[in-house]
Amino acid sequence: MTRFPARYSSLPLRTTLRLVTFATLCGAGGPLGLVGQEYDILIRNGRVIDGTGNPWFAADIGIVGDRIVRVGNLADATAGRVVDATGLYVTPGFIDLHSHADRALTSEHLEARRAKSLNSQGLTTVIGGPDGRNQMWPLSAEIASLRSLGHAMNFVPMVGHSTVRAEVMGIDYWRAATEDEIARMQALVREGMESGAWGLGAGVEYRPARYSTPEEVIALAEAVAPYDGFYVAHQRSEAAMPLWELPSTVTDWPVDGNQGLAETVNVARETGIRVVASHHKARGRSSFGRSGQDTLVVNRAREEGLEVYLDVYPYETFGGGARPMIPRWSLVHDTVDTSGGRDSPVYGTEGVFDDARAHLERRWADPELQALIARDIEWIVDHNGGPDRVIVVGYPDSTWVGRSLEELGRRLNVTYQDVVVHMALNGYPDVLGGAWTRGYGIHDADVINYYRQDYTATASDAAVSGVEGVPEFASRPGAHPRHFGAFTRKIARYVKDLQAITLPFAVRSMTGLPARIIGLEDRGFVREGYRADLVVFDLERLRDRATVLEPDLFSEGVDYVMVNGVFTVDAGEFTDELPGEVILRPGNSAN
Repeated sequence: MTRFPARYSSLPLRTTLRLVTFATLCGAGGPLGLVGQEYDILIRNGRVIDGTGNPWFAADIGIVGDRIVRVGNLADATAGRVVDATGLYVTPGFIDLHSHADRALTSEHLEARRAKSLNSQGLTTVIGGPDGRNQMWPLSAEIASLRSLGHAMNFVPMVGHSTVRAEVMGIDYWRAATEDEIARMQALVREGMESGAWGLGAGVEYRPARYSTPEEVIALAEAVAPYDGFYVAHQRSEAAMPLWELPSTVTDWPVDGNQGLAETVNVARETGIRVVASHHKARGRSSFGRSGQDTLVVNRAREEGLEVYLDVYPYETFGGGARPMIPRWSLVHDTVDTSGGRDSPVYGTEGVFDDARAHLERRWADPELQALIARDIEWIVDHNGGPDRVIVVGYPDSTWVGRSLEELGRRLNVTYQDVVVHMALNGYPDVLGGAWTRGYGIHDADVINYYRQDYTATASDAAVSGVEGVPEFASRPGAHPRHFGAFTRKIARYVKDLQAITLPFAVRSMTGLPARIIGLEDRGFVREGYRADLVVFDLERLRDRATVLEPDLFSEGVDYVMVNGVFTVDAGEFTDELPGEVILRPGNSAN
């Protein structure tokens, strides 16, 4: 009687039978103790970095179906497909703890679901529910959509805090929730966890979640604790003030980045679950250097026994698209409600920005209002790194493109606030603020400090981009280069160029560490019995190419990407395969 090896006891039945049959045919030793066996795919002569943080070791990798079945010297083995990885590094597939790929992976557009901008970086698994938002609710509908359409990467479903808050409170969200409303939200969180979610995602700096109390967040996090779920948050603030606040509109003591991190740590303290401060940063010129305090706070929390983690993306600029430096309230009629702060009124609201130039010109001519506008511009610009670090990336006068606000102010002999107002009055009429601008509001010294911590994972905060013929997923002026280069940049800049961290340490932050945070039991490492999610790259050639001015350039040096034993990148070329799976939490009640 053939006994299933213990390491295969949790595998799908079809894969288990295949492996056991293979073992029986080859002898009593099973596939892990044989020579001369045949595999579906054999990766030879690679430098294997296994995801633990240990140095690379020389090994071959034998794959049957969607599983790694042997790691070692397989000189006598044969395979249907052999990849020669001599001189190349073989790692687990990269796992993104903060991704906006969900919108593309549930899209009707096939090319969007291939997610080439992300997959080409070595990404094989992405997390859902970014910033607390699900693409569909109930979560079972999102899972069903993903399964029916097919996609290139694995997907980890999450319950979105903002989604369940909107389900319970509707448009009446500008307040704290009642006890009854929180109880109803908890029920929805449990429903999502029963459907296979792995935890709770939040975006408490955004509507509608920014009106939640810390007690509401803790109550919802408590609902995932019985499922061994975790909490990942875009925090309430990452700067001197939250995104929504402006000096002219702030009515209370503003929440700063220190308090934002403290709230996340307290969720771990009150619930006992794992927590992640997501795409964490010291945002804004006034916050440069705050990483020192942040790491002290996390280290102290971990000494306390709390599982607190960070994820960080490898750039000095933030935000998905180019940002206006002008306060929105200065562009609308006096009767428009702007009490919501910096993001009020919402851009895209029909007719609200009609005659924007006339409203701005009128206010700028009033000395008292001009002083308010100038002060708000000062804060927005500081938040984005300062006048020397805010760059024009799109403007009718092409000689302005690539120049900083400070440089343009010197050229025109005016203040940088005057430059911002000038662009709003003379730039593109259909662009808020008249110009596309991007700020470098994060300092590399902070990025490096975060990256040197063993509890810091890697994230992209990126969506699928660069899909030709599909405006929804097309590149836009000043788009963040992370859509095409985050994970390759982590290695190219911080390992190769700056030598701030080692390659095994960087790979661990993209593989084994996020797998541990999520709770994945068979991904994130190069191990026998684990899923064949793998990346093969040439370290010497590895380089991100996307920039702010050219954001849609693919990276170089990633030669092979494998998802569940299927190549999505083969010898540097896309295969257009869709082998991704929806990874459901074990013990879920979903079919």
